[in-house]
Amino acid sequence: MFESLNDRLDEAFKSLSGQGKLTEINVAQSIKEIRRALVAADVNYKIAKEFTDQVKEEAMGSQNVLKAVKPGELMVKIVMDELIKLMGGQSVGINLNGDPGVVLVAGLQGSGKTTFCAKLAYHLKSKRKQNPLLVACDVYRPAAIDQLEVLGKQINVPVYKELESKNPVEIASNGILHAKKNRDHRYGRSACDR
Repeated sequence: MFESLNDRLDEAFKSLSGQGKLTEINVAQSIKEIRRALVAADVNYKIAKEFTDQVKEEAMGSQNVLKAVKPGELMVKIVMDELIKLMGGQSVGINLNGDPGVVLVAGLQGSGKTTFCAKLAYHLKSKRKQNPLLVACDVYRPAAIDQLEVLGKQINVPVYKELESKNPVEIASNGILHAKKNRDHRYGRSACDR
């Protein structure tokens, strides 16, 4: 999903290359493409419109007086600044409070959730010295459980699975219970892949 969004945003910024300055016309073209990219990435249309309206206001406002900056570079900076504001404005660490700490990962099919879960588990294990447990709750995608097991083996993180169950909520609950029973000697945190 992020790669697709990145590619579409790159296309929106390319339309500004070779331009001498930001104008109402080239900004409008870029804004249209940015809005399309956000909507294609499953961002709510109202949020995408508000976001692009703010980007347009910034692009046409006082920041446009920077003569040494190319229009494409200026637009990238404006979009980045607005994305940071949209996401809360500051970096916040992951909250692993709980007994055990649980991270639920949910999203569109094909957006990279399973790989992300393995990367997160690896980060928790290697950088934070935690003992994560991956819980395989994706019962809808063929081979998702197998993929999670392969990734778990690569990073040496155990995977809880229930092959006979088709109820992700039940699997997640049972995975948490499994982590609680084994926390003293194996798991400190759990990450659920849905």
